[in-house]
Formats: sequence, C-alpha cells, structure tokens
Amino acid sequence: MMTTKDAHGERAEPPAAAADHTTDPSSTAASAGDTPTDDPALCTPDQLLELTVAHPADGVCVVEVDGELDMVTAPLLEACLREQLATGPTHLILDLQPVRFMASNGLNCLLHAHELAQTTGAQLHLAGLVTRAVARPLQITQLLELFNTYPTLSHALTDLTN
Repeated sequence: MMTTKDAHGERAEPPAAAADHTTDPSSTAASAGDTPTDDPALCTPDQLLELTVAHPADGVCVVEVDGELDMVTAPLLEACLREQLATGPTHLILDLQPVRFMASNGLNCLLHAHELAQTTGAQLHLAGLVTRAVARPLQITQLLELFNTYPTLSHALTDLTN
C-alpha cells in the first residue's frame, strides 16, 4: 500500500500514476498479522509492505518502506521509486528503518533505483540504517559505498535541507 503525504505531513492525494498502489484513505492498513492464518505465504504483497511518500521540502521526496523486501514486495517498491523519480526530485530519500527483512531482491531493487536516479539526475539517499536487517545485507554485499547513507531520516533531512 502506498500513502502520500504533503510537506506538512498531511495525507495528500497521490499522483494519478500511483493510483494502482493506493487504497481508499478511509480503509485501515493491513499487515501480515491481519490475515486469518497469519501465514505470510497467503498475504498479498501490499499486506507485507507499506510505502509512504512525503515531500518535506522542495526537491526532496521521502519514501518510507515498512515491511519486508523480498521477491514479492520488491517490485512494488521499484514501481513506487520509478513513479517518484519521474516527478523530478533533486533528492530521493529511502527511509529503510522500518524494514524487517531484506532479501537479494530488495538489494537488486536498490541497485536499480540507484541506476535510475543517476539517469534522471536525482540523488538517492538511504536513511534508517540502524537496523541489522538492512545494514548487514548492504555491508556484506559492499553496496553501502554506492549510496549516501544516514543513520536516521532526521539526519538525512537535516543534512539535505540546510
């Protein structure tokens, strides 16, 4: 599921291209624990991953990724990132702190996003690298050096908006 927020943190209407990933604002967010069986294999991708898009400053787009990044959910994140990069931000920040699991598909998604950001002239930044679920796969694969990284989203915003 993707939620869009404006510069004041208020829920905003998503762009038309993002409508495929947005649910009715009156509905509640679903999670893997909401299924009757609690079996992640029976969950839909948008129940395993929640994406929240915010624009806290001019030229800055933040995508908060909450859930698991694997072969089922990575395509949702990649589609969201393509949509956001198409709007032409100067900085795209991925807040990965709420990510609970990152498989190789999630790492590939980050690589594709890095390449796409370079072709569009945007800078891709990773924030929230304080959890082992995210930091360790990036360290092991030596992908950290490709990205501008920040321990938290507030560190990234402070650095990029001042």
